[in-house]
This record gives sequence, C-alpha cells and structure tokens, in this order.
Amino acid sequence: MHNMLTFDLEDWYHGNFLDQDEEVSPERDRVVEPTSRILQLLEKTGNKATFFVLGCVAERYPDLVKKIHQQGHEIASHGYKHRLVYKLTPEEFADDLKKSVKILKQLTNDNVVGYRAPYWSICLKMEWVWKILAQHGIEYDSSVYPFKTYLYGDNQAPRFKYELSWNNTGNITEIPPTVLNFGNKRLPFAGGFYFRLLPYRIIKWAINRTNKIDGSPVVFYLHPYEIDPKKEKNSKGFKNNFILHVNVKKAEKKLAKLLTEFQFNSIKDIQGKLS
Repeated sequence: MHNMLTFDLEDWYHGNFLDQDEEVSPERDRVVEPTSRILQLLEKTGNKATFFVLGCVAERYPDLVKKIHQQGHEIASHGYKHRLVYKLTPEEFADDLKKSVKILKQLTNDNVVGYRAPYWSICLKMEWVWKILAQHGIEYDSSVYPFKTYLYGDNQAPRFKYELSWNNTGNITEIPPTVLNFGNKRLPFAGGFYFRLLPYRIIKWAINRTNKIDGSPVVFYLHPYEIDPKKEKNSKGFKNNFILHVNVKKAEKKLAKLLTEFQFNSIKDIQGKLS
C-alpha cells in the first residue's frame, strides 16, 4: 500500500509555538538546504510527496518551489503567512489563501487543489473555512488534526478521509494526519515532533497496523527544519527548544529508513485513486 507523504515548506521560525515575529532577515533562513536533502532522499528512494508551501517562502525562493514541482511532487497551499486560521476573520483568511494560491500557480503553471492550515489551526465547527477553500479551487484539506493539544486539534474528528459540507450545498474532502487508536486514547505518530520523539520501531508498527488493520494509507508529515541541526535555538525557554530540537540530529537517518521501508505518494495522486 502506498501511504501519503507531506512536507510543510516553511522555515524554522514559522512555528506558532515559538511566538516569534516572522519578519526576520534572510540571513536566518534555513529552508533551502534541508529541503534539498529531502528532495535527494525522495529521488533516491523513488517516492513522491505533497509539499504544502507557505506563500512567503515561495516568494523568497521561487526556484526551490519550481524544482520541487519539476521533480514530480505536488505543490499545495500552506497559506501565505504562517498565521493561525482560528485567529483570522473570514476576510483575512480569504485574502491570505488567495495570495498564496496565486503565487504557487504562477510558479508551477498548475492548479493548486490542496490546502493545509498553519499549525493545524482549523477545527470541525469552522464551516466558513470550507466554503472559502472551495471558492478558490481547493478540492481537499489536510488541517483537522484528530488529536487535541494546547494549540490545535479535535479529539472528536474522524481519523481517516471524510467529506465536509456547508449549508447542504457543497463539500470538500478532509485528509487528516494519521493518529492511532490505542485503547480509548489516540496516539499521534505520523510526523513532526511525534516522529522525532518516538522510536522507529513504534512508527513502523503503527504504519503497518494502520495499513493492515484499518485498511487505510497513513498521512505522514514533516518540516524541513526537523532534519536540520544547524538551525538556531529559540530564546523562549526549555519547552519551545525541546519541541524544536529534540532528536533532530537523528531525524534525517530515520526519514531515510522510512522512505526505504515504505512506499509513499502525494495526496493528489492517492486521493485520485481512492475517489
């Protein structure tokens, strides 16, 4: 079974948990180098992915986005700025999305059909979001994290693909990041901080269980900065630095093993086959 591989193309300082001003100098950027290594890994292992690209990053590094697209990976929207959607008005959200989609279309000459909110900042009750996404050509969303944390998530959200609708007139497909049912609890494992923190054998077991027991592909995600030990440390204290840096030095080797032992494709390609 092919699983779904996704990368959120943003820089290390875009993490909302850092509570940091995004207007930083290009000298502090780290996104190009780790993304280039990810592309090499994907090419070497024959895997494809969806890259949810932040519009402001695409503006600064258009050649990087073009390279990702030319290598056969899907380009989807991560918004223009890394702003929490639940803190935006519908008008602000629409403007941010529209700007992002326009930039990505100009760079790739291709339609943008996927969206992921910065830091999973959409929940099921935000029906106004689905309507705006559909109005701008988005066919699927991958933003509703089915696990509750202090910053994002919804424990009541379905764990696998489902349809979202508004006013009984439209619908959009939700492709959530995968979490595991473990007793009466849910366990995140398929990306980001959780992928770096958990032992690889647990990750492998959880993917196999999801594929075989649940009969579903896993939606895996990662950020380029998560394989980059050279990025800056943050000044906001132990918790933030732990989230940002834990096991980063081991993450690239772990990712390479994952890409060797499992097969991955973009959301767009797998979604088309499942429809």
